[in-house]
Amino acid sequence: MRKNVLIIGAGGVAQVVAHKCAQNNDILGELHIASRTRAKCEAIIASVHEKRAPKVPGRFEAHTVDAMDTGAVSDLIRRTGAGIVINVGSSFVNMSVLDACIGTGAAYLDTAIHEDPAKVCETPPWYGNYEWKRRDAAEKAGVTAILGVGFDPGVVNAYARLAEEEYLDTIEGIDIVDINAGSHGRWFATNFDPEINFREFTGTVWSWQNGAWQANRMFEVGKEWDMPVVGRQKAYLTGHDEVHSLSARYPQADVRFWMGFGDHYINV
Repeated sequence: MRKNVLIIGAGGVAQVVAHKCAQNNDILGELHIASRTRAKCEAIIASVHEKRAPKVPGRFEAHTVDAMDTGAVSDLIRRTGAGIVINVGSSFVNMSVLDACIGTGAAYLDTAIHEDPAKVCETPPWYGNYEWKRRDAAEKAGVTAILGVGFDPGVVNAYARLAEEEYLDTIEGIDIVDINAGSHGRWFATNFDPEINFREFTGTVWSWQNGAWQANRMFEVGKEWDMPVVGRQKAYLTGHDEVHSLSARYPQADVRFWMGFGDHYINV
């Protein structure tokens, strides 16, 4: 039986997810997308049809929802008959959407760690503060919840596991280097959601080194990397989701995340 899919969020990532789901709607059921602003959802659906993304004819419907309201999300899951919920909304809604999935029996996927709007760069481990506390409840409900299915976190975690299983006898260090050397020609622009981007570099930087959590100030530790395609670029030790998941699996390894910031970006 094909499972209906509910996409939460209507930003850039949601647009990609919507097109990918449409391209595979022969194995998925009905598609639904919801956010605070229905018009944004409708625009994404229009783009999906304009680009002829659906593999087969099928339903794709827009909805309005306050994703921070677990009850409202639960009601929408039931109304749409969604068996899979893909949460690509703000990181602030993770727990309310996850709780709705556990309560309704829908599978849950997200791309980033939960954040409390009132806190910045909390004491680690970040997953342990929120999502991992729902492990027992999800297991009891028979709900599959897959966290961090983007690139970082997501693909980088898979790369680490591949290295562990296929290439390396031991893992002593994992450095994730995130550098974007592109430019839109604007005076100032963030790489992604401005609020989340700003939160990442205004709080304490947490890394896992020598078997313990290490705290640093943002831009305190920088390093020049010689990277494929983008060449020599400077990146700074930064707090990030996968440091908190990879350190749990590889406690013997140093786990660090580095993000590239240009001088103009830092000094604006």
